[in-house]
Amino acid sequence: MVDGILVVNKPVGMTSFDVVARLRRHLGQKKIGHAGTLDPSVDGVLVLALGKATKLIDVLQSRPKTYQGEITLGFQTETEDREGTIIKEQPLTTPVPVNDIDQAITHFHGQITQIPPLYSAVKVAGRRLYEYARASEPVERPTRSAYIYDFKRTSQPEFDGRYQSFDFQAQVSKGTYIRTLASDVGEFLNLPATMTRLTRISGSGFDLSQATALDELLALPVAQVVERIVPINQILDWPIKELEHSEWFAVSNGQKISDWPINQSGYLQLYYQGQLKAVYQYDSEQALWRSRYVFSNR
Repeated sequence: MVDGILVVNKPVGMTSFDVVARLRRHLGQKKIGHAGTLDPSVDGVLVLALGKATKLIDVLQSRPKTYQGEITLGFQTETEDREGTIIKEQPLTTPVPVNDIDQAITHFHGQITQIPPLYSAVKVAGRRLYEYARASEPVERPTRSAYIYDFKRTSQPEFDGRYQSFDFQAQVSKGTYIRTLASDVGEFLNLPATMTRLTRISGSGFDLSQATALDELLALPVAQVVERIVPINQILDWPIKELEHSEWFAVSNGQKISDWPINQSGYLQLYYQGQLKAVYQYDSEQALWRSRYVFSNR
């Protein structure tokens, strides 16, 4: 079993699980997961965790993601992206002033609250929202918090006499729905709006320059795919502690430690004889260090 991170440039037309399934077959390894779903209509960076690196998916998901895409004003679909059926249309007779668009974008910075799309995998009473939508059953969608680190227009708006489109770039937290962000911009402008294109250009600390197209990976021999896998110790940035033999005995048995100094991050990467063995997290309530991730106890 191979342990580490593989950065894939996901093509349009595939689900994130499709990518995982194909690489499982190609590598002959079942233990593969991803650090953030991309809808079939979205391409770009999909970070996969293999083997023991799957323990770190929560860490990878917590890191910001950056997207580039297009928002179109004048219509809205049921899915809030180009794939859905139009449910609201308000053709423009004149273009929206650029300053108004920029004011709307500026409004969505920092901590925001979103209502997830009806066609999404968010669960309510044990069922996915898209299951309610497909069954035409009413459901109250929960609100979710998200953080927008950066959101800006990156092109001049283009008006075709009916709709108006512009490119954007956004860096956001885990759990942010970009298609909902596009819809919310339209609502601020009192117009229906839809996300009409989206690419994830970075995520979990990796960008497109580090990603390999899925077709290319599937065409490579397994040994060459393995060469592109980033080791676990290269994706962690917490302070490192080299363990003494007695400390390693305690750590290998999952014991709590009370006499290590506290650091600002609250985490320690623990190495023994030059190898990453575990990560410990500081428990402030009990004033001690406890095991958080274990990679080897041998």
